Amino acid sequence: MKEIIIEIRDFLKKDFNIYAYLYTFLFLAIALYLNYKYDFEDSYVDKNYGKLSGFWAYPLFYITPYYAVIIPVLFIKKQQHKLKQTEFWVKSLIFFGTFGVFIAFWQYRSFFDFTQFKGGERFFSIRIMEELKRIIPFLIIFFAVKSYYDKKDKHLYGLRYKGMNYRPFLLMLILMIPLIALASFQADFQQSYPQYKFWNRDPVFGLSQLQTIGIFELAYGTDFISVELMFRGALVIGMSRVLGREAVLPMAAAYVIIHFGKPAGEAISSFFGGFILGVHALAKRNIFGGIIIHVGIAYFMEIGAILQHYYG
Repeated sequence: MKEIIIEIRDFLKKDFNIYAYLYTFLFLAIALYLNYKYDFEDSYVDKNYGKLSGFWAYPLFYITPYYAVIIPVLFIKKQQHKLKQTEFWVKSLIFFGTFGVFIAFWQYRSFFDFTQFKGGERFFSIRIMEELKRIIPFLIIFFAVKSYYDKKDKHLYGLRYKGMNYRPFLLMLILMIPLIALASFQADFQQSYPQYKFWNRDPVFGLSQLQTIGIFELAYGTDFISVELMFRGALVIGMSRVLGREAVLPMAAAYVIIHFGKPAGEAISSFFGGFILGVHALAKRNIFGGIIIHVGIAYFMEIGAILQHYYG
């Protein structure tokens, strides 16, 4: 933990500008108020899912707050010359375009003939594809961008073991266990988790329940890897070549927006979690800390819900 505290302290010494940070907090406060007051994401953005309009609505929804923070912040810090670099615009448009398009992407159901499967097998297959639909295109597209702009890097935007210190993240994860255990007693928690309620489903493809759970959870975990690769990898490590340390603050702001479909408290806290992980990723050029936290919490929540079902 001491290492991370030092990283944050050193980062803020160099990066903190009261006007830039106040502007960011004000922008997020207004965005949070409007979203939870008028249910903006559910009412205006998510209605485009399954339609062709989703392919522009989702990328626009995610990239707008990013630009709304980074552009004023660069002017406040008198770093606006960074906006003149073509690399900034190309990378940001590709990263957010990829992220938004593959959230909107529902046509994967047409690529495979799911109708050949029975009800339970069809549902299981669709859920697996749902979880895997982002990680593969992210790896391909981000690698193409990295190969063009960041040839000297021997890793894909922090997706490597070098520079990784597991201890502070494992400690954070252990500290989260009591909170997850308490949350597991809540009705809405048990309604949401586990993501695949295997006890309501017949056995599929001749697999045992344990095998079914294992396959699904592996696929489920990849989605959190894709989120880390996008936000701490592409938006911090990838954009740092252009923005330097200024890459962290707008990433943390954009990270809040992807939590708009979740409880307000979770959306607010995501800024601080995203900021801390972003600072660490920039310092170590490594995103495995975020992957450990993200995947670990997700799996503990799954385990908590399963235990509640059988023993609660």
